[in-house]
Amino acid sequence: MNPPAAETFQDWKLVLLSPWGTAMVVFAAAVALAALALSAWGFRRVARRRARLLLLALRGLALAAALVMVLQPAIQLRSVTRVPNHVALLVDLSGSMALRDEQKGPARVERAQALLERSRPQLAAWERKRRVDRYAFGADLRVLPGADGTGLVARDPATRIGEALTELRKRYHGVDLAGVVLVSDGIDNGRLGSGRLSPEGRQIVKRLGAPVHAVWVGRGEIVDLSVAELHADGFAFVRNAVTVEADLAVSGLAVTEVPLRLELGGEVVAERRVRLERGRERYRVKFEFVPQRVGKYVLSVSAPVYPGEALATNNRRSALLNVIRDRIRVLQVCGRPSWDQRFLRRLLKRDPNVDLISFFILRTPASLALVPSSELSLIPFPTEELFEKELGSFDLVILQNFNYGPYGIGVYLPQLRQYVERGGGLAMLGGDLSFTAGGYADTPLAEVLPVRLLPPELAADRLVSTEDFRMRLTAEGKDHPILQLARSREETEQLLAVSPALAGVNKVAGLASGATALATHPALKATDGQPMPVLATREVGQGRTLALTTDSLWHWAFLSVGQGGTRQAYDRFWRNAIRWLMQDPELKYLRVIFQRDTIALGQTLKATVRAYQPDYRPAKGLKVRYELGPVSSGKTTAKEAVTDAEGEVRLEYRPEAVGAYRLSARARIGGRDTSEEALALVDAAGPEEREPRARPELLRELAAATGGRFLEQADRLPDLPFLEPRVLHVNWRKDLELWSRPWWLAGTLFLLALEWFVRRRYGFL
Repeated sequence: MNPPAAETFQDWKLVLLSPWGTAMVVFAAAVALAALALSAWGFRRVARRRARLLLLALRGLALAAALVMVLQPAIQLRSVTRVPNHVALLVDLSGSMALRDEQKGPARVERAQALLERSRPQLAAWERKRRVDRYAFGADLRVLPGADGTGLVARDPATRIGEALTELRKRYHGVDLAGVVLVSDGIDNGRLGSGRLSPEGRQIVKRLGAPVHAVWVGRGEIVDLSVAELHADGFAFVRNAVTVEADLAVSGLAVTEVPLRLELGGEVVAERRVRLERGRERYRVKFEFVPQRVGKYVLSVSAPVYPGEALATNNRRSALLNVIRDRIRVLQVCGRPSWDQRFLRRLLKRDPNVDLISFFILRTPASLALVPSSELSLIPFPTEELFEKELGSFDLVILQNFNYGPYGIGVYLPQLRQYVERGGGLAMLGGDLSFTAGGYADTPLAEVLPVRLLPPELAADRLVSTEDFRMRLTAEGKDHPILQLARSREETEQLLAVSPALAGVNKVAGLASGATALATHPALKATDGQPMPVLATREVGQGRTLALTTDSLWHWAFLSVGQGGTRQAYDRFWRNAIRWLMQDPELKYLRVIFQRDTIALGQTLKATVRAYQPDYRPAKGLKVRYELGPVSSGKTTAKEAVTDAEGEVRLEYRPEAVGAYRLSARARIGGRDTSEEALALVDAAGPEEREPRARPELLRELAAATGGRFLEQADRLPDLPFLEPRVLHVNWRKDLELWSRPWWLAGTLFLLALEWFVRRRYGFL
């Protein structure tokens, strides 16, 4: 568009050609006034009032003439051009502008485009006097695509009117801005908000220094129901009540009650019904539920979609909830009190993250009692309570030198095996009442232990060795997380070398199928001739088991400190073992990690699949099969990749819709099929869909605060008032000097002569 033709006209003004500054001009005027005052004082002796006034007038005219000659006034004639100022036309292209206020009516952006097309004559009239700059705004301010304003597409993820006006002020710094024409539906999710204009908002618009004419392109009341906000913490504790709050936004809905439901991982955990009130738009709804399992879940609040709604995608809002343990529940069952039991119990009790339940068997049902059982202070062993009702609530079960037979627990060993297979952790520690010596051979529990037990018919002295020994780490044990007792492998080996020897060990037949030996006996052999395992681990179903065939690990604590060392090896061993048995996510062989758990639609999901060998070295060159896709539809494509030198596969995925996405990975590690998955949430690109009702209130206040006009449901732009151009360009100028004219000098001399004559006439000379 060519700039408008400049308007040229003649102009004149009075100027001073004296080289003096303002201070000198003021000083000269003060001197002239002082001289006039002295003259008035001197003329006070003149008796006739008329003569006194005439003399004073002549003296004043003479001083004025002299002052003019000193200041050198002139008339400046100029040929000037008034520089056109700017009109900024801002068109809202946020996502809400794509909505239709009426089911069969045009979209708001279509209404804005029609407004611009019908206003072409008016825009052309403005452009003859001013420069009309066209902008689009939403999340940011940019030049409007298309010089004629056609083909507009509304897709910005947010509307930030205040930020757009602030950016506009920066662009027009030092530029003459005549006014702003703002075309919008009035929804703002930036600094101004959707309510009344705040003091900060008034300052933003007033800094423009120009009127804002607001054009509202909304129509009537849109029909929509949306879950506008979901207030939920990202973390929750298992088996603890969780509170979730949701904000419901209602517009134009012809129902009296709305049902809402809360889902966790696709399962409905709570429901509420909201009674609608006339004239009320927002409702806060509170849910409570108790998560029963740890893990990461998609938490969703949803409402039904009613006929005629402008948007069906905003009736559900989701967030990710990571359910964690508030405290680790550990069941410790001991056959008799011992130093090993005492030190382990003290360690677990000292940890604030552990909820420990300990039982010490001091009597059996066959024990001789001289008084009735009801009068004994010792409580009976609660077998049914522990192994039928509460077993699933424990994260870890420790059987420490415990022989189950005398207590009627044999019938519960299948439940204990199922507990492991379903994801529980089990540790069996040595002693003369454990392993084969405890009667576990050929039991369901023996099927999940990491060691093979000796036959029960062997003599007792062949089931236990009482000799001192130092365990030897296997190649797998040196890198296993349980035995990472120091900062490096070398430091761990040095620490174990100076730790006290262990006293006694349970003999076992060897390593169970699929188990890993982390440490072995230096002298004893298994039935297959291999070094007998002392510390072994195994994965069974979804759970894990650990076998430690000695009851003297407490030496690493008590005797080590007594010899001037520390209990570092003992404490770290048990903390690492508990983490491994509970399947701490950081200790899994296969891990799926999203770079970000939540992204906006339009961004890229980035993830890493990381694989480790059973000894926790990076699994280089491992074939990984993975699937990535939306949870709701289940439409995923399986792909394969090979891990790099760091044991990683890096993935990128571009989601096409909002919702939860699942990445599942599978690999065969250590002869076992291992799988892992992770969730990520793709949210709406911005807040445009949360409350889509067009709002004229903000636009009306913007116009009023700047002296502009508010146009509601206008078909075309009228002739709007703008500021006149403030910048002039001088083409040429000419100064006509007044003080240097002969007649001016003659007039000054005439005044002086006349004063002389009057004074002589009245006898003052």
